[in-house]
Amino acid sequence: MGLHIESGHPVMADAQRVSGDKVRFVTDDGRTMFEVGVGRDGRSIEVRGVETTKHDGQIYDCWLLLQPGSSNAVTVRTVRYESA
Repeated sequence: MGLHIESGHPVMADAQRVSGDKVRFVTDDGRTMFEVGVGRDGRSIEVRGVETTKHDGQIYDCWLLLQPGSSNAVTVRTVRYESA
């Protein structure tokens, strides 16, 4: 069985397999901030910033910042848009 995407958690007995190999994180206006998919090697994920989005009155670019949290956790965030 290959790597797949689930929502929920086994501890809460609500885990459900998500069809497909990508999920999108979408803002209230329908724009995609992040897209996360299974890597081609079957043991990684690929995270993309997709569109310029608006959240809490601020505009964010599709650039990504990766911030290590510990040996098994990272935070991925977008960058606030700065016009030139």
